[in-house]
Amino acid sequence: MNKVDIAWNLFLELRRELIESQKLRAQIIGFKITFVSAAIGLIGTNVEKFSSLLLVIPAFAAIFFDFLIVSYSFSIKRIGFYIRTEIEPFLKKSCELHDLPFWEEFLHRYETEQSLSLLGHLGLTIIAIGISVIVLLMPFRPVLSSVLVVVLAVLCSLDVWAFRTPNRFHWDELPVRSR
Repeated sequence: MNKVDIAWNLFLELRRELIESQKLRAQIIGFKITFVSAAIGLIGTNVEKFSSLLLVIPAFAAIFFDFLIVSYSFSIKRIGFYIRTEIEPFLKKSCELHDLPFWEEFLHRYETEQSLSLLGHLGLTIIAIGISVIVLLMPFRPVLSSVLVVVLAVLCSLDVWAFRTPNRFHWDELPVRSR
Protein backbone atom coordinates (compact mmCIF):
# COMPACT_ATOMS: atom_id res chain seq x y z
CA MET A 1 0.00 0.00 0.00
CA ASN A 2 1.38 3.42 -0.90
CA LYS A 3 1.09 6.62 1.15
CA VAL A 4 -1.85 7.96 -0.87
CA ASP A 5 -3.85 4.77 -0.32
CA ILE A 6 -3.11 4.87 3.40
CA ALA A 7 -4.15 8.54 3.60
CA TRP A 8 -7.31 7.82 1.61
CA ASN A 9 -8.25 4.88 3.84
CA LEU A 10 -7.63 7.01 6.92
CA PHE A 11 -9.80 9.74 5.39
CA LEU A 12 -12.63 7.25 4.77
CA GLU A 13 -12.44 5.84 8.30
CA LEU A 14 -12.47 9.30 9.84
CA ARG A 15 -15.45 10.31 7.71
CA ARG A 16 -17.31 7.19 8.95
CA GLU A 17 -16.46 8.09 12.54
CA LEU A 18 -17.59 11.66 11.92
CA ILE A 19 -20.92 10.50 10.50
CA GLU A 20 -21.48 8.17 13.48
CA SER A 21 -20.79 11.03 15.87
CA GLN A 22 -23.24 13.23 13.97
CA LYS A 23 -25.92 10.52 14.17
CA LEU A 24 -25.40 10.07 17.91
CA ARG A 25 -25.47 13.82 18.48
CA ALA A 26 -28.73 14.09 16.51
CA GLN A 27 -30.27 11.31 18.61
CA ILE A 28 -29.26 13.05 21.83
CA ILE A 29 -30.69 16.34 20.56
CA GLY A 30 -33.95 14.60 19.66
CA PHE A 31 -34.12 12.90 23.04
CA LYS A 32 -33.36 16.20 24.81
CA ILE A 33 -36.17 17.97 22.97
CA THR A 34 -38.60 15.15 23.70
CA PHE A 35 -37.65 14.68 27.35
CA VAL A 36 -37.43 18.35 28.34
CA SER A 37 -40.62 19.34 26.51
CA ALA A 38 -42.57 16.36 27.82
CA ALA A 39 -41.31 16.88 31.38
CA ILE A 40 -42.28 20.56 31.37
CA GLY A 41 -45.68 19.74 29.89
CA LEU A 42 -46.36 16.82 32.24
CA ILE A 43 -45.27 18.67 35.39
CA GLY A 44 -46.98 21.89 34.27
CA THR A 45 -50.35 20.23 33.66
CA ASN A 46 -50.19 18.35 36.97
CA VAL A 47 -48.72 21.16 39.07
CA GLU A 48 -51.56 20.85 41.61
CA LYS A 49 -50.60 17.19 42.25
CA PHE A 50 -46.85 17.79 42.41
CA SER A 51 -44.64 20.53 43.74
CA SER A 52 -43.92 23.23 41.17
CA LEU A 53 -40.27 22.84 42.21
CA LEU A 54 -40.18 19.75 39.99
CA LEU A 55 -40.00 22.16 37.04
CA VAL A 56 -36.35 22.64 37.96
CA ILE A 57 -35.58 19.08 36.84
CA PRO A 58 -36.08 19.72 33.08
CA ALA A 59 -33.70 22.71 33.28
CA PHE A 60 -30.95 20.62 34.84
CA ALA A 61 -31.64 17.81 32.37
CA ALA A 62 -31.42 20.22 29.42
CA ILE A 63 -28.06 21.52 30.63
CA PHE A 64 -26.64 18.02 31.08
CA PHE A 65 -27.94 16.95 27.66
CA ASP A 66 -26.19 20.02 26.25
CA PHE A 67 -22.91 18.84 27.77
CA LEU A 68 -23.32 15.51 25.96
CA ILE A 69 -24.17 17.31 22.73
CA VAL A 70 -21.08 19.50 23.10
CA SER A 71 -18.85 16.46 23.59
CA TYR A 72 -20.07 15.01 20.28
CA SER A 73 -19.75 18.41 18.59
CA PHE A 74 -16.16 18.64 19.78
CA SER A 75 -15.43 15.16 18.44
CA ILE A 76 -16.93 16.13 15.07
CA LYS A 77 -14.93 19.38 14.92
CA ARG A 78 -11.73 17.59 15.96
CA ILE A 79 -12.10 15.00 13.21
CA GLY A 80 -12.90 17.69 10.63
CA PHE A 81 -9.96 19.78 11.77
CA TYR A 82 -7.57 16.83 11.43
CA ILE A 83 -8.91 15.99 7.98
CA ARG A 84 -8.70 19.64 6.90
CA THR A 85 -5.19 20.32 8.19
CA GLU A 86 -3.46 16.97 7.73
CA ILE A 87 -5.11 14.59 5.29
CA GLU A 88 -6.64 16.90 2.68
CA PRO A 89 -3.41 18.86 2.02
CA PHE A 90 -1.49 15.60 1.61
CA LEU A 91 -4.09 14.16 -0.77
CA LYS A 92 -4.30 17.44 -2.70
CA LYS A 93 -0.55 17.56 -3.21
CA SER A 94 -0.25 13.85 -3.99
CA CYS A 95 -3.07 13.92 -6.53
CA GLU A 96 -2.20 17.38 -7.89
CA LEU A 97 -5.70 18.75 -7.27
CA HIS A 98 -4.61 22.23 -6.22
CA ASP A 99 -7.64 24.06 -7.69
CA LEU A 100 -10.29 21.81 -6.17
CA PRO A 101 -11.31 22.54 -2.57
CA PHE A 102 -11.75 19.35 -0.59
CA TRP A 103 -14.81 18.95 1.61
CA GLU A 104 -13.48 20.21 4.95
CA GLU A 105 -11.74 23.10 3.20
CA PHE A 106 -15.03 23.96 1.48
CA LEU A 107 -16.92 23.82 4.79
CA HIS A 108 -14.48 26.33 6.24
CA ARG A 109 -15.62 29.04 3.84
CA TYR A 110 -17.61 31.93 5.23
CA GLU A 111 -20.63 31.12 3.07
CA THR A 112 -21.02 27.66 4.62
CA GLU A 113 -20.81 28.69 8.29
CA GLN A 114 -23.77 28.16 10.60
CA SER A 115 -24.34 31.27 12.65
CA LEU A 116 -27.51 30.35 14.53
CA SER A 117 -26.64 26.85 15.71
CA LEU A 118 -25.71 28.07 19.19
CA LEU A 119 -29.13 29.66 19.65
CA GLY A 120 -30.84 26.60 18.26
CA HIS A 121 -29.13 24.27 20.71
CA LEU A 122 -29.47 26.52 23.73
CA GLY A 123 -33.00 27.79 23.05
CA LEU A 124 -34.86 24.99 24.80
CA THR A 125 -32.36 25.03 27.66
CA ILE A 126 -32.85 28.76 28.19
CA ILE A 127 -36.64 28.33 28.16
CA ALA A 128 -36.40 25.52 30.74
CA ILE A 129 -34.06 27.60 32.90
CA GLY A 130 -36.39 30.61 32.63
CA ILE A 131 -39.36 28.54 33.78
CA SER A 132 -37.27 27.18 36.65
CA VAL A 133 -36.17 30.61 37.80
CA ILE A 134 -39.76 31.87 37.76
CA VAL A 135 -40.87 28.84 39.80
CA LEU A 136 -37.99 29.35 42.24
CA LEU A 137 -38.77 33.04 42.73
CA MET A 138 -42.55 32.64 43.22
CA PRO A 139 -42.83 31.96 46.09
CA PHE A 140 -39.30 32.80 47.10
CA ARG A 141 -37.75 30.29 49.48
CA PRO A 142 -34.61 32.13 50.68
CA VAL A 143 -32.15 29.26 50.99
CA LEU A 144 -33.50 26.76 48.45
CA SER A 145 -34.36 29.32 45.77
CA SER A 146 -31.08 31.20 46.14
CA VAL A 147 -28.94 28.08 45.95
CA LEU A 148 -30.78 26.62 42.96
CA VAL A 149 -30.81 29.91 41.02
CA VAL A 150 -27.04 30.30 41.57
CA VAL A 151 -26.39 26.69 40.54
CA LEU A 152 -28.55 27.13 37.41
CA ALA A 153 -26.73 30.38 36.57
CA VAL A 154 -23.32 28.74 36.94
CA LEU A 155 -24.33 25.69 34.91
CA CYS A 156 -25.94 27.88 32.24
CA SER A 157 -22.71 29.89 31.98
CA LEU A 158 -20.73 26.66 31.65
CA ASP A 159 -23.21 25.48 29.04
CA VAL A 160 -22.74 28.60 26.90
CA TRP A 161 -18.95 28.41 27.38
CA ALA A 162 -18.97 24.72 26.43
CA PHE A 163 -20.85 25.43 23.20
CA ARG A 164 -18.16 27.98 22.33
CA THR A 165 -15.32 25.53 23.08
CA PRO A 166 -15.57 23.54 19.82
CA ASN A 167 -14.80 26.79 18.04
CA ARG A 168 -11.35 26.90 19.61
CA PHE A 169 -9.91 25.48 16.41
CA HIS A 170 -8.75 28.66 14.74
CA TRP A 171 -8.65 27.41 11.18
CA ASP A 172 -7.32 30.63 9.69
CA GLU A 173 -4.40 30.88 12.09
CA LEU A 174 -2.93 27.51 11.20
CA PRO A 175 -0.97 27.24 8.02
CA VAL A 176 -1.49 24.18 5.92
CA ARG A 177 1.72 22.23 6.07
CA SER A 178 3.53 21.59 2.86
CA ARG A 179 4.55 17.99 2.47
